[in-house]
Amino acid sequence: MKRGLKLGFGIPMVLVGLFMTLGGVALLVLVGTDGTFTLPSQTATTSANALVLETLDVGTQLPSSGNFSATVGVTIAGRGGDVFVGIGPATDVGRYLRGVPTDRIVQVNWPGGMKTEPDQGGHRTPAPPDDQSFWVAKAKGATANLTWTVAPGDWTLVIMNANGAAHVAVTASGSLGLPALGPIGVIVLVVGIAILIGGVLLTISGAKTPKASQATPPRPDDVVRA
Repeated sequence: MKRGLKLGFGIPMVLVGLFMTLGGVALLVLVGTDGTFTLPSQTATTSANALVLETLDVGTQLPSSGNFSATVGVTIAGRGGDVFVGIGPATDVGRYLRGVPTDRIVQVNWPGGMKTEPDQGGHRTPAPPDDQSFWVAKAKGATANLTWTVAPGDWTLVIMNANGAAHVAVTASGSLGLPALGPIGVIVLVVGIAILIGGVLLTISGAKTPKASQATPPRPDDVVRA
């Protein structure tokens, strides 16, 4: 291959390989080989009876099984008793919490705490949340661990005291998993390294200065004839 072609292919390969390698490393640092992104712990306190996350509107295009299905994990630790965390259909949750004082989680500050704002007022104390049948995923205890495979629909996440009483104080952490991200990160990293090495070798080879050809000394006969 000519020197110009080696440089023409080698330099772009170095750039592409470098970006792919950095992208693969960044992806693996964020989600690991299992494809799980973990949020740090956050604190939240409210005088209301429940903390409610903005409604999750999941479209029908999202796979509910396989390597491209997303999994949500939530861990809640109570700071004064057993707590409850549940995910349920938005309409059923709204019906259950009608007339109950609630705060809405509008932002998760990282680092720091959850940003909440009053959602609705009321004076009713709801029945214990764990007794309700509409939850698609739930957990309760001094530390409650919930895992849910995301499915199409409109969903609401609720954090409460296990007995439904007011004054909720928790420390929460979450995770979002997409199994396909782990292998994708590994593939991007391996391919990026291979392209980077190939580009470096081509660039080095193309950058070498060709040796000057040595002139053939005249033969003695030619000197005499001249």
